[in-house]
Amino acid sequence: MSTKLFINPSALEAGVEAAFEARSEPSEAQAAAFQRFAKLRLPHRRIEGWKWSDFNAALRNFTPINEDPGAIAISPTDFSALNPIEFRIVDGRIQLPEEEMPDGMRYGVIDPVATITELETHGIATLNVAITRKALGIEILEDAAPERPILIRHINSAAGFSFAQTMMRVSSNAKAKLIETYEGEGAGFYSHLFHMVVRDGATFNRTVLHETGTENIVHSICAAKIDEAARFEQTSLSTGSRLSRHETILHFWSPGSTAKINSAALLGGACHNDFTTHVLHKERGCETRQLHKGVATDRGRNVFQGKFEVERAAQKTDAKMTANALLLSDMAEANHKPELEIYADDVECAHGSTSGALDKDALFYLRQRGLSEKQARTLLIEAFVGAVIDEVEDDGVRNVLRAKTLDWLEAV
Repeated sequence: MSTKLFINPSALEAGVEAAFEARSEPSEAQAAAFQRFAKLRLPHRRIEGWKWSDFNAALRNFTPINEDPGAIAISPTDFSALNPIEFRIVDGRIQLPEEEMPDGMRYGVIDPVATITELETHGIATLNVAITRKALGIEILEDAAPERPILIRHINSAAGFSFAQTMMRVSSNAKAKLIETYEGEGAGFYSHLFHMVVRDGATFNRTVLHETGTENIVHSICAAKIDEAARFEQTSLSTGSRLSRHETILHFWSPGSTAKINSAALLGGACHNDFTTHVLHKERGCETRQLHKGVATDRGRNVFQGKFEVERAAQKTDAKMTANALLLSDMAEANHKPELEIYADDVECAHGSTSGALDKDALFYLRQRGLSEKQARTLLIEAFVGAVIDEVEDDGVRNVLRAKTLDWLEAV
């Protein structure tokens, strides 16, 4: 293909073009995706949905990660005590578990997804589709319910950029628990595209913990299609980084399904985190609950964008969204954008958003009962974020998230 797709390319654009041209046999779909990216380019603040998270400005000087960075030391995570089935994606390279495949589950390294129609106008998603060489594939078989959780560790150890994909199917009447961690002290950019389907009567529970180094840049998308009478639950906790954005795109394709999407951000220093969601209700009788809690101090920046879209056929939809932010310093920011787009007339949909400082009366009340100012602030913030963490059903996962919250509070 031509090497002149970009006019005045940034280092990242020149790098991804060189990386794409170095591939031996990219598919026609991937070539088309790269052509789309060349027109779209990286999202920037002049695009409405990206005005608070400018990836174009942040990524101008990024180049590819070395093809052979060598072995790196990887320590166990706090989730290791849960005896998970552990996968690792290190600087975009997939590492499978060194154990026998559990009953009711299949996995392997597969060809990446060639295109996702609803993401063809998404600059980072089209770049991921064009560049990713291999994907992690996971399937939970019909009626299976593995007791052990699945753990995917996204580890960014270097500078430069890397891309990865995961594709997952939770088959009919199956149950699956997934934990994803974003880790590493590298100063690189990592893009992950997670495409999945939750089939009829299945239950899928996903936990995301983002705690990378402060110079890391991360973008992730979880795009899920939910079938009839299925259940999707997700809880995310992020301490941010230089720039991080985690997107969740849910499509209710069949009636009678439910989703719960909760998130919390704990941001200090100059960390930036963006939780963006889009839930599309296409069929009747589905329910969505969404709760976001953001805490920012110093120059931390908390971004939340949530959209519920209800098509005309999706009568009897019940969808509620709430976003609350605590600002603990004059320089901290909270940017919220809740949206409803409704074309059905027999629905119950609502959204709400608040931001403010800690309640002075509550602080005074606790101080009067013998607590120090730091203890009082910690107790109030823990309770604020606890509204999200307490919703986690698994005791082990909930305890890890609670401990991470307390660790952050001790440090601020």
